[in-house]
Amino acid sequence: MNLNDLNDRQAEAVLHQQGPLLIVAGAGSGKTRALTYRIAYLMQQGVKPWNILALTFTNKAAKEMLRRVDDLTGGHAEDLWIGTFHSVCVRILRRDIEKLGYQRSFAIYDDDDQQRVLRDLFKQHDIDEKQLSLREMKRIIGDAKTRLMDADDWFSQSRKDHHAQVIHDLFTGYEEKLRKANALDFDDLLNKALQLLMDHPPVLEHYQQRFRHVLVDEYQDTNLAQYTLVKLLSGQSRNLCVVGDDDQSIYGWRGADIRNILEFNKDFPEAKVIKLEQNYRSTQTILDAANAIIRNNDQRMEKALWTESGKGEKIRFCAAGDEREEAAWICEHVRRLRARKVPMSEIAVLYRMHAQSRVLEEMFMRAGIPYRVYGGTRFYDRKEIKDALAYLRVLVNPDDDVALRRIINVPKRSIGDATVEMLEEQARENSSTLYAALRSLPDRLGSRPRKCVEGFVEMMDMLSRRLGELPLGEFVKMLLDETGLIREYAESNDEEMLSKRDNLLEFLGAVNEYEQKSGDATLQSYLENVALVTDLDMQEDAPQYVTLMTLHSAKGMEYRAVFIAGMEDGLLPSARSKLEEDRLEEERRLCYVGVTRAKEFLYLTRTRHRAIFNQASYNQPSPFLSEIPKELISDEWGKTMQEHFGEYKPPRERTRPAQRLPKTSFGIPGMGQDILDIPGVSKGFVRSAASAVEQPAQIFREGDRVLHKKFGSGQVVGASGSGAEARVTVHFTAYGDKEFSVAIAPIVKVE
Repeated sequence: MNLNDLNDRQAEAVLHQQGPLLIVAGAGSGKTRALTYRIAYLMQQGVKPWNILALTFTNKAAKEMLRRVDDLTGGHAEDLWIGTFHSVCVRILRRDIEKLGYQRSFAIYDDDDQQRVLRDLFKQHDIDEKQLSLREMKRIIGDAKTRLMDADDWFSQSRKDHHAQVIHDLFTGYEEKLRKANALDFDDLLNKALQLLMDHPPVLEHYQQRFRHVLVDEYQDTNLAQYTLVKLLSGQSRNLCVVGDDDQSIYGWRGADIRNILEFNKDFPEAKVIKLEQNYRSTQTILDAANAIIRNNDQRMEKALWTESGKGEKIRFCAAGDEREEAAWICEHVRRLRARKVPMSEIAVLYRMHAQSRVLEEMFMRAGIPYRVYGGTRFYDRKEIKDALAYLRVLVNPDDDVALRRIINVPKRSIGDATVEMLEEQARENSSTLYAALRSLPDRLGSRPRKCVEGFVEMMDMLSRRLGELPLGEFVKMLLDETGLIREYAESNDEEMLSKRDNLLEFLGAVNEYEQKSGDATLQSYLENVALVTDLDMQEDAPQYVTLMTLHSAKGMEYRAVFIAGMEDGLLPSARSKLEEDRLEEERRLCYVGVTRAKEFLYLTRTRHRAIFNQASYNQPSPFLSEIPKELISDEWGKTMQEHFGEYKPPRERTRPAQRLPKTSFGIPGMGQDILDIPGVSKGFVRSAASAVEQPAQIFREGDRVLHKKFGSGQVVGASGSGAEARVTVHFTAYGDKEFSVAIAPIVKVE
């Protein structure tokens, strides 16, 4: 390990000896390097790897950290505890959860499982989803657990009216169903671990003595439960090192509390604070813009990012008329970036809301630009994959009623809803699980469904026996065959069904890959690995695509070129955030995160008119735009179309009504003088619309590339006539085919 690879501040953080340490790491300042070098340095100083705990927010970050430490220590990182908060809590619970009345084989319920439990409760309580939605109920439960509250705690802080009582009863029923199924949801993983540590001092003492050094990545994103866990585990040694950036705290809506990092010195008065401000990602122009935006926040630690990488190019800005012009402008500049040899994998388009992607996707498809929308349906969220996982979950934990309910009639085996309801009623009467009811069938069950249920139980018993006899991959292959899951899709000629079959085969490949990589692959460990995978971990490497994603999803990413679309008041910042100062500051941090994703090229766009959520709106520019110094924005690219072309007023007598263009200042910048700086532009044809009438008609041919004042970039698909009667038809990415009179149309030709 060579400490010369570090700058002075990073080295200071790595060499810190004892006591609490706060590393305030600005965007792109090398925080992962500082963190991994610190772990390696501790081991070099004699700290045993099993005495070190490092907590992250994604499996991807944990794996990267483990890999780097392993490289730095020559392959001695295997005994380190490096993992996400959830995965570490699972390890703690697997060892001692019996002390809380659960079995070690507990299931981990995902979003879909939770909704199934709630849907059953809504049915039992005759709840109208128009009055209270499943999604809202799930949010209430999650929010309460994040704040370490149970149903009674939540009710005590509510209005205590009838609506609150209904929520309390559903919350209580939800908890009872999970406990009965020997299951925990994601929030429970932290809460039950905390309960175990606080209610059983010997367990807490064991981990406090074991973990002599606790390190936390992205500390600004911790919620109350995570904050409490960290304080408990480090309470004895006080050797807590947290790394984070208050300027990148953007998850307040899901419980993250920026006060955890801002008030670290209150919790640990003796803490040393080190700021990492040298940036290794972006140009100074981009950093100056980011610094100028974020300094308007009051709740932050004073810092300013700087770099030795040089000033770089100015920021490009577009004030488009509507969302289609905006998207077309973005497509055109993606093409220009490609002409400059920027790979599509290094280009990202960021936006505040998922709904903004629709028009962007349409434009990218029309322009023939390959793209991917980050955050689409994940592989493990597909129905056929969740069906296969449900079979495996029932084999590991037969008390898992949600998983059993999902697959008892998949593929269809004549066990209908009426039969299942009868079995569930039997289970309630006997205070047993659904699986137990399958073995003790009610007398009123007909002969045909009885035979089908008995056949299902016989199959599951056989699978349970073979589970311990076969390697994991072979067992899963047999399960897919015996249950009929593969056969259900393979016997169809429908492409969609065959795609589902291919997904199941890919699932089998994933199991085999896990088995090969894991020295001790068990079904339970595999299910645990799948349950803990996050959206970020599921991101595929796809170098041939431009990435479209929300600003929230972009955190932790970096690209050579970044477009931030929708820089409008009401979008960024969102309309609701303007009601609370804290939320407005978080929106500014979100903008800051977006800006600092860019390495070399930054593009900011807004529209004056936007149709979104089936509503039209006329929007003012985002206040964050006015916070960027004007000298950082390119003069040419910063102009509007009106400034480039002049106020365009077509002669009334020369224009038929169908061809008259609206008088508007909407448009796309970057279509005037800046064209002279782009290779392939015919300088002789760059002229204003006003002078077009006086000059000889320009001759256009099919295949010519042109730029139009309102419609942006297009290609000539037809030309007719000559002189004053010459007409041209142009295909525009955003607007399709348009026909113009050559003499008066504000068009410039690109060679």
